[in-house]
Amino acid sequence: MKLKKGILTILTSACLASLCSPAFAQVNGAPISLHWRTADAYNGKDNLELTLVVKNTSSSDYALADADLWFNAIYPIEEAKKSNYEISGKNGNLFKIRFADDLRIAPQDSLLLQYTSKYPILNTSNIPNGFYLQSRANPTVVNPVSLTVQPIQASPADQTSYWAALYEKNKARQVSAAAKPMLPSPKSLKKQNGTLVFDKEVSYWVDPAFQSEMPNLALFSATFASLTFVEKTEKDAAVTIHKKAGYGPEAYALKITKRGIQIEASTEAGVFYAIQSLRSLSDASAWDSGKLTLPLVDIQDEPRFAYRGFMMDIARNFKDKATLLKYIDLLSYYKLNTFHLHFIDDEGWRIAIAALPELTEIGANRSPAYAEQKGIQPAYGSGAQSTPADFLSREDFIEILRYAKQRHITVVPEIETPGHARASIKAMEARYHKYLKAGNRVEAERYLLHDFEDKSVYSSAQYWNDNVMNVALPSVYSFISVVLDEFKAMYSEAGVELKKVSLGGDEVPNGAWEKSPKIKQLMDSSGMKSVYEVWPYYIKNINKLCQDKGLQLAGWEEMGMVNKGQGMEVNQELASANIQLDVWNNLIGGGQEDLAYRLANAGYPTVYISANNNYFDMAWDTNFEEPGLKWASYADLYQSYTFLPENFFASIDHSVNGAKFKAGHFNDKKRLNEKGRSNLIGIKGGLWAETVASADRLDYMIFPRLFSLAERAWAPRRAYEDDTKFAIKNFNKDYSEFLNKVSKDELPKLSSQVAYRLPAVGVKEIAGKLHANTEYPGYSIYYTVDGTAPTATSDHYRAPIAIKAGQTARFVVIDEQGRQGTVSVIRK
Repeated sequence: MKLKKGILTILTSACLASLCSPAFAQVNGAPISLHWRTADAYNGKDNLELTLVVKNTSSSDYALADADLWFNAIYPIEEAKKSNYEISGKNGNLFKIRFADDLRIAPQDSLLLQYTSKYPILNTSNIPNGFYLQSRANPTVVNPVSLTVQPIQASPADQTSYWAALYEKNKARQVSAAAKPMLPSPKSLKKQNGTLVFDKEVSYWVDPAFQSEMPNLALFSATFASLTFVEKTEKDAAVTIHKKAGYGPEAYALKITKRGIQIEASTEAGVFYAIQSLRSLSDASAWDSGKLTLPLVDIQDEPRFAYRGFMMDIARNFKDKATLLKYIDLLSYYKLNTFHLHFIDDEGWRIAIAALPELTEIGANRSPAYAEQKGIQPAYGSGAQSTPADFLSREDFIEILRYAKQRHITVVPEIETPGHARASIKAMEARYHKYLKAGNRVEAERYLLHDFEDKSVYSSAQYWNDNVMNVALPSVYSFISVVLDEFKAMYSEAGVELKKVSLGGDEVPNGAWEKSPKIKQLMDSSGMKSVYEVWPYYIKNINKLCQDKGLQLAGWEEMGMVNKGQGMEVNQELASANIQLDVWNNLIGGGQEDLAYRLANAGYPTVYISANNNYFDMAWDTNFEEPGLKWASYADLYQSYTFLPENFFASIDHSVNGAKFKAGHFNDKKRLNEKGRSNLIGIKGGLWAETVASADRLDYMIFPRLFSLAERAWAPRRAYEDDTKFAIKNFNKDYSEFLNKVSKDELPKLSSQVAYRLPAVGVKEIAGKLHANTEYPGYSIYYTVDGTAPTATSDHYRAPIAIKAGQTARFVVIDEQGRQGTVSVIRK
């Protein structure tokens, strides 16, 4: 989405050539356009009325009643019947507007449609999208419809207050001119005066035991175009890499002197991370010249956590092989070693499974033709465009595995079960009907995932009413088994051992299974007294299935929990079953702020993926232009950095939502004990892709916040990470040094690879002049005071400026590539 003259313009996907009839075909799709805005009475509180203006852009009358208008809305909409139209929900986030019979709209005329959201519209990501018209008489006739958006504008006074508050935040958080020498920070670093500079030739020697790291050394050397790397004897080489016993699995020693570079490690991984340290230590300002400039240092290093991960959802909005390879590189630069790939969800199955081609034929294809079982329904703005190719082929995935292995990254696949499984369910339902039509009932039922007689009523977190597998069916376990076997075969072909798999396990909604005859039979035969007992039954079954295949089961926190009638609590019975739990729920004020610690203390291997800090699909802040969601928290870089993995409550008062509670409010929450500390095996961040449709948006949401994750995952525990010793002054100094390293060194190194978020400009009037600063330092600010949009040719901000009454000042960061950040607007 881009701001243009006060209007956000959203273009839906192009019309399918095979579906567009000549009667509907237009240069820009259908002969109508849409404009979205809030209704006049909308206040974001007790009035949530919104408006769609439908305009006939043609020179002829247009029969609105000939087609239905479909779209996605991430927030639910109240169904309503008006005189000229009816709006209804069609499962999930798909909605339909049916116009009154014989309703026509004159040329260049408009029709006002009003509807009501169930939640306030907070930013650009909450606006409906994916609009298309589908013929009533012939549903194969589909046309996209373009949409313009009128942003929700804060009052001038509120805007001034917002930018002034940002100015004060920037000032309070940037308290040091120093920068961390490396990112992530090493366990120990001793620095000497001076630098080592290579500007022509770099001679090197690598221990024969570490020849597998030569491609990684070559990748590093390719960064410096003017340098020639030449292999020499150990005695004559300026760079030497030795194998030495006694270092940990990922530990290394790195010494840089005037004479050269010495690396020691016991493993290939240790060598790899030493090379990444050279990358971080090298001076970004010299990269353009091709020089390698390094400080003189003596480093002893090893990671804080063995598991340092990142989860990417490619199910909600697909990301292709090239994007995933890029992110493997990015994770490796900052010593993250686990790539958790969320392949499957309600809205998509994104990897080819040879034994079950329907999974991608149906489950990867979001299509307006979903009613004919030619795909699954449009979601998250996919609109009129069918998506038959939105999945990774077997060859794609094998290449990804090999690429990751070379960079010491483990790829953990996630196959969502039993909830969030709609794409799987619908694909296997299509398979069922295919084989049933051929007269083969046995094959039809072999991998069926739902019970046709199940009358259970529920609504999932994303408002689906048919997304839960029926775990009483033996075919569910047959399905999981064949999928796991296919994954094992792909890993084997890639030369990688599959050791761990996630089977999801989160957000099975209340009401699921309650009216299923098959579940009733299971309960009766097993002596279960409550449907709640079905859940641990399922977890035990899939854990055994994984164990029988030599795999460790991983999944979301609910796998280690059980409902005994009073809500979910820790399930002590499975604590010794070696099930890895990925714990996200620490929503401040939700009552589960200590859940990660309770599960780790109970004995579960725990990976802490803090929704409060490290869900990178959360919006940066409250500005309407900032994309993302906010159900967990707003999360800027500072918020991400406040995450203290072993002492979450130490900094909670300085977290966005924690600051709303009085001191001592969380004193009764459980802390990590020594047993729990040994079970907290790592941390990771994650990105859910409901609002992330493009590669650029992906970059924007993840960077620079990924740096905070990398620092907390690798760097040693700080002295301030203590409930009794936390000092905001010390924290801010550490953050400021981290920020300087990120902004002045690491982001410039990524500028050609990553469309990262540029800093916004804080602006405050002090003594009659406007003072400006940036969220992260080192960026040029440009401004205008004549009402025009600032560009790279506008005045460069260097000192406070005065503006006259009636003038409007606009400030923005513009980088060397010409990209612009958010525009700060001050009306005098």
